[in-house]
Amino acid sequence: MNKKWMVVIISLLLLVVLIGVGGKMYMDKRAKQKEDEKIEIERKSVEALKERYANIKTVEIEKTAYNKMTGAYSLYVKMTNDKSESVNFSYTFWEKREEIGAAGLENEEVQVKGVTKDKVRVIYSNNKEEDV
Repeated sequence: MNKKWMVVIISLLLLVVLIGVGGKMYMDKRAKQKEDEKIEIERKSVEALKERYANIKTVEIEKTAYNKMTGAYSLYVKMTNDKSESVNFSYTFWEKREEIGAAGLENEEVQVKGVTKDKVRVIYSNNKEEDV
């Protein structure tokens, strides 16, 4: 009788450990997927910035927030032009339309309307860098 209870208890403990490890792996995988999705949104938003502003050299994304009610992302960035002049501002990015909604105008000399044809150095919110 004693051995049977030991086997049952050990089996239950092993089952709980396996469920815990599986749950942890699932949560880690889901967190990675969410991070990858956020970085893809940031990349698409920089492509939209290139269509809106001329002479962009770098864009550093400081923060990204998602609004569930509107379905839009708010991004806080530091944009530098080809003259090394910088401006900090925020803008709204609509994922479904892949376009910028409202954008704060902080410095007209840096935020020049137009199109940037050259590659732009992007520093994402997770500090990874890429040319877009």
